Amino acid sequence: MKAKFIALALAGAVSTPLLAQSNVTVYGVADTYFGYGTYDDNTFTGVNSGGLSGARLGFKGSEDLGNGLKALFTLEYTLSLDKNEGVGTSGARQQFVALQGGFGFLGLGRQYAPGYFVNKYDATAGSSALSPQIQLAKAAKATIDAGSGSRFDNAINYKSPSFGGLSVNAIYSFNETNQDDDRRSNDKLGLGVEYKNGPLAAGLTFQQIEGGDDREDQKEWMLGAAYDFGVATVLGSYQQVKDVIGKAGNTDKIVQLGAVVPAGSGKVHVAWGKLDADAGSDYDVKSWVLAYTYPMSKRTTLYTGFLRNDNGSLTKQTNLASNKIDGADVFGEDSDNFVVGVCHTF
Repeated sequence: MKAKFIALALAGAVSTPLLAQSNVTVYGVADTYFGYGTYDDNTFTGVNSGGLSGARLGFKGSEDLGNGLKALFTLEYTLSLDKNEGVGTSGARQQFVALQGGFGFLGLGRQYAPGYFVNKYDATAGSSALSPQIQLAKAAKATIDAGSGSRFDNAINYKSPSFGGLSVNAIYSFNETNQDDDRRSNDKLGLGVEYKNGPLAAGLTFQQIEGGDDREDQKEWMLGAAYDFGVATVLGSYQQVKDVIGKAGNTDKIVQLGAVVPAGSGKVHVAWGKLDADAGSDYDVKSWVLAYTYPMSKRTTLYTGFLRNDNGSLTKQTNLASNKIDGADVFGEDSDNFVVGVCHTF
């Protein structure tokens, strides 16, 4: 009996501080899929993480400081459910502390740049395995996509309140490396302007990586829009990437169009996109997808889809949906990718 009393006392001592922090939330995404991908003579068959939405574990909280001011924090880490890896082994998605009030949001740390949120103009909502926009952005070495390229380290981020549906998101990332002649080399800048009103969402996004002695500035912008007609949601974007490393002076263009159509209790997702490479048509890429998602509950979704990338004769493979066929030293071959998986949010 005495042992039980001691155990309960210890449990209370440990849990009391945690209960006091009732404004701290643990959240995450558990997403795993079976994938089959082919590229020339290379084939992958197996299990991978984050097909529909990146798998993650996060902690966020807030403290009311009075007068409408709050202190916020977020610690969010990548998960690889298919591997023997722990929390954050593959890196942090976000790590920041911030203040929020009537002026908006001001954060310091590793944060999402405006280019991360262009997934709202993507029929697959930025699926790493099924999004033509992400496939083409990676082929162009762009940073504007709902992936790691739009997560900035050492960053100051400001987000304005909404003014009649209009909002602004600005971020600056410092390259914290000692430099002799140009402190701004490899710094990053992002600016996003969004409008949301009823069924219409639209936005303009600009991002830049400051150049140095070895290359020019990399400048990108995207115009995106989505409209919900009720019977279907139509989405699309136009994107330019200028002075990509290794192709200085060129401006690559990416266009993508898609739709989400209700089908019974689920949804059909279709999208098509093209990378028009300034270096010539031999470097172009076309990508299209047909996918289906089915909500088993508010938090659990089954999904399946087929993605195809048609590569120009001088284009090395784009990032396959399987994410496992890397570095294949073959040019001009198309890739076919099939996935089926489950995504659970908590």
